[in-house]
Amino acid sequence: MPKKAYTVQEAAESYGVGVDTIRAHIKLGNLIARYPSSRPVIASDELRDWFNSLPEERG
Repeated sequence: MPKKAYTVQEAAESYGVGVDTIRAHIKLGNLIARYPSSRPVIASDELRDWFNSLPEERG
C-alpha cells in the first residue's frame, strides 16, 4: 500500500531535496503540512502537486 503522508525527512528523501528546502516551502505556504502531533506530515498528493508546480528549468 502506498504511503499517504510523509514526514519532512521522508519527503526530502523521496524528492531528492534537502530538509531545509521542504521546511522553507512549508513556511512560504507552497506546501501544506498537517499536524496530527507536534511533528508535521505532508500528504502524498500535496507533495506530488508541489513538485509538479516547480519550474522545469533553472531560474
